[in-house]
Amino acid sequence: MRKSPYLKFLQWAIVVAIFFFLGRMVWENWIQVKEAPFTFKPFPLLLSTVIFIFSYFIQIWAWYLITVKLEIAINFQETLESWFYSQLGKYLPGKVWLLLGRFYFYESKGKSKKIISIALYFETITMLMAAGLLFLTSLFFFEEVKLDSLKGSFWWLSFLFILIFFSLHPRILQKTFNWFLIYFKKEPLSLVISYFDALWILFVCVLAWVVGGIGFYLFVDSIFPVSLNQILFLTGALAFSSILGLIAIFAPSGLGVREGALVYLLSFMMPGSVAVIISILTRIWMTLIEIGLIGVVYLLSKIRKGLEKRDQHVKAKKD
Repeated sequence: MRKSPYLKFLQWAIVVAIFFFLGRMVWENWIQVKEAPFTFKPFPLLLSTVIFIFSYFIQIWAWYLITVKLEIAINFQETLESWFYSQLGKYLPGKVWLLLGRFYFYESKGKSKKIISIALYFETITMLMAAGLLFLTSLFFFEEVKLDSLKGSFWWLSFLFILIFFSLHPRILQKTFNWFLIYFKKEPLSLVISYFDALWILFVCVLAWVVGGIGFYLFVDSIFPVSLNQILFLTGALAFSSILGLIAIFAPSGLGVREGALVYLLSFMMPGSVAVIISILTRIWMTLIEIGLIGVVYLLSKIRKGLEKRDQHVKAKKD
């Protein structure tokens, strides 16, 4: 897919503008940064990384459950590889590459294109909904955020989540997809997943965000002191900012958007200039974890394939 050079310029101009305003905020409030009680705690930093890594595997578990229930599952090792490799698509503008990478991998395994599309929809909508539910819940336990300002939009948000809950129901999903399939003169499909399965997958997605949020809290606390009672709000802030970054299709890996949202939310509990530094360090931390995991999975895949070739060679010699 070729893009207009003007569109590419606009995409990167928005990202640069966001970082420009964040940088100016730090520059204009440099005294706050100098006086901020920054620390370095190696053990919480190491623990935060381990816990955050674990949250990735919970996300993969959710995806694996979806593929099992929709009967397009492949072995877990290949599931692991396809999931991590597809994450590289986040670093390209237009988040479609994140989905297309996995779509083509499963299609190459002979899986139904229709069911793969539904599986990707389930994963996306459950992760979005889990993040939204967690963020809204966190607001009720964080006194610094004035809920009065949210009352006007609360009912709209509630209505949106009710619609999403209904959209997860297999009957509604099946009718919707079949309407499109019949319109385009394709064969209709029948879903075998139950509504209980869909809700269970939603719970697993919530668990993934919670575990990731605990890791994020420990990361922040390793460089800047935060109270334990702020852990839920930090979890919700990470989930909400990550989702905003995901749906901002113009920004590669949500670059700038996630940082801007996180700065706004963190500014309720620390100076804004300090929040900018924390958000940028968070980006670096999360990116290193993600790229590191992809690299490890790639190396393990190469080792596995090498061992398989050796075994085949030994077996051929014996025969």
